[in-house]
Amino acid sequence: MSCEGWINALCYEAGLWAVTKWPSLAFSPWLKRLMAHCLPDWTEWKTRIVMETVDKQMASLVQQWENKEKGVVAEELRRKAQELFPSSKISPLPHAIVPSVLIETAPPGDASEAVKALGGELRITYQLNGPWPHPSKEEP
Repeated sequence: MSCEGWINALCYEAGLWAVTKWPSLAFSPWLKRLMAHCLPDWTEWKTRIVMETVDKQMASLVQQWENKEKGVVAEELRRKAQELFPSSKISPLPHAIVPSVLIETAPPGDASEAVKALGGELRITYQLNGPWPHPSKEEP
């Protein structure tokens, strides 16, 4: 938007303010001409502001939906992992880059002291299909 466009948009806003303050100005011929002249630039300016606001709201909504989707998928992964590993402790990790679960298995009774000291087997599983990036792909 050019400098003239900004000035026209500002003049239109000032005209709107003046009409709300002094309603009799709405019938003034010079104000009607000023408003008609400035209307296209004001419309462009107002549209740009509204679209920026809508873009911010849209980005916020998409982020909320992605977070909710990751939580739902992580809980589903936890349920499936619990079926596969019934004796293990399963923890969902919904805030990971991709929804994942942490599977902790206690060491068997005949395990060595070193294995027992480490606390047993530990796995992390994740689901590959979804709107999130694949963990093996590097971003530029």
